[in-house]
Amino acid sequence: MAQTPKTFDEGEYTVSVIGKNIEITKPIRDYIEEKISKIEKITNHIIEVDVRLDVQKLNHTVDIILKFSHFRVKVGAVTENMYSAIDKAFERLQTKLLKWKSRIQDHHARGVSVTEMEINVLEHGRDEVEQINQEITDANNQKLEEQYSLPTVIKKKKRPLKHLTLDEAVMKMELSDDHFMVYRSEEEQNLKVIYRRRDGSYGIIAPE
Repeated sequence: MAQTPKTFDEGEYTVSVIGKNIEITKPIRDYIEEKISKIEKITNHIIEVDVRLDVQKLNHTVDIILKFSHFRVKVGAVTENMYSAIDKAFERLQTKLLKWKSRIQDHHARGVSVTEMEINVLEHGRDEVEQINQEITDANNQKLEEQYSLPTVIKKKKRPLKHLTLDEAVMKMELSDDHFMVYRSEEEQNLKVIYRRRDGSYGIIAPE
């Protein structure tokens, strides 16, 4: 069962420590605070630190998301001991920050232009689904589900579409571990999708 988040302020940013199947004791929280204090020496642009601890049998998992104004850094680690998992996760976080430190600083100094991108959220309507399920039950035919359970647009959201150079797009993918990202190319001023390939390299999709 997830524990109540332990939230506290470190200077001008917030740290949240959330445990699943583990109690967030004061020694654990103090240990995490100590690790975060070392990260502060690398960068001073932190807005929020989200640390999630989970215990599943012998696996002790730590996931860390470090949020900045224009991007986020995500790392994780799994070991058989929670403290060693915390060590490994923060080591990976430090390695990423040191690797990209100069570009992170340049990125903050340059600033990022943002436009809004509209996103449609697709979900099956409840009444339609119930009616379809009844028809499927009556007819005992799986094909009816494929024929009738079509998604409908029930909500529209807007998300920031950032203007990035190719180097900045690659940096964001490396730091966040995301599978893909949509952005507007700073060089060509058109929409592009950068995605992570199976071999760890990146591909770019751009409309003609």
